[in-house]
Amino acid sequence: MQRGRILIVGAGPSGLTAAIELKRRGFTPRIIDKNSRPHAQSRALAINPRTMQILTPSGVTDRLLEKGWRMNHVHFRGPSDELLEVDLSELGGPFNFMLALPQYETETILERHLTEQGIPVERECELLRLEQKDDKVTAVLETSSGKEEVLHPPMVIGADGAHSVVRSQMGLTFSGSSYPQDWGLADVELEPTLSMDGPTMFDRSPNIFGVIPFSATRARIVADHVDPLENMPPILKVNKVNWKSTFRISHRLVNLYQKGRVFLVGDAAHVHSPFGGRGMNLGIEDAAWLAWQVSTGHTHQYMLDRRPVAADVLKTVDSGTRFLASNNTAIRLFRQKFMPVLGRTNYFQSQFMNIMSAENTPFPPWLEEEETV
Repeated sequence: MQRGRILIVGAGPSGLTAAIELKRRGFTPRIIDKNSRPHAQSRALAINPRTMQILTPSGVTDRLLEKGWRMNHVHFRGPSDELLEVDLSELGGPFNFMLALPQYETETILERHLTEQGIPVERECELLRLEQKDDKVTAVLETSSGKEEVLHPPMVIGADGAHSVVRSQMGLTFSGSSYPQDWGLADVELEPTLSMDGPTMFDRSPNIFGVIPFSATRARIVADHVDPLENMPPILKVNKVNWKSTFRISHRLVNLYQKGRVFLVGDAAHVHSPFGGRGMNLGIEDAAWLAWQVSTGHTHQYMLDRRPVAADVLKTVDSGTRFLASNNTAIRLFRQKFMPVLGRTNYFQSQFMNIMSAENTPFPPWLEEEETV
């Protein structure tokens, strides 16, 4: 492919990763975002070992490690006591832990690194129209000055989220469904009454609560009802609420990851439950994978490589979410009586850790190649 100005629409983690990896491979992408700055809310928190491996060659992982909170265990608790613990130090590879870092901090680190490489994000720059005809792409932008700009990039990467303009302009479908109930989340300051060495899931049927720490005193509370501060486990002592919101979980997958010279990465291609912390990480992996295929001239393989991975992840996290959130009597009994026994088996532990770490999906081939150089 001609080494022209590849256009990246969206400067979230996926878009920024695409730009960083393309630049690392000798390209000079152009990245735009309609927002004036990264979102102030923490949003995605978990950075998994696969992402840390992917971002190591660029030097970004070292910066993430300086800021992030290492999570070494995953805890499951019943109405009173702990039911099960998973020790993430049993993970193989160079990173045997999860890293917790608010998304705005992750984005800030990625954007700073990209700017240092000579590629600033063009903010308050919006994609208005995108057309593709006779193998030629036409993109119409509205720049920060309010003027329209017409360009013909050799390739467009849509990293513009779940409400992707790129996806819409290409006429692609985003099929799937949403859970019937709204969920609630809150970023809070906590009393140190709970182990902060990793996520804790509380089964307090008919409600469930998840607590994801991102410092010794700060954590996110997620619940399957609109107010996560209602009916909380007694062990949780909240001192301050920094942010509170609601959301609706959807599981959706685009029909095509590529249409001619237009490609989708991240939430523009797939959205799903936060169970397992795979969302942002899957998008970062999409972006790095595509950058590698651009450099090798194998972009025709992109959808074949990535869509089946996303389909498997959506299926896995949907099943896990429904299992944990179900109020069915038999499932509740299984969770509280039998899962602690099953959960201590090597099979369960390894399967669960593979989901968390992304080891249940193909390893990025370029990392193996770079290790042998």
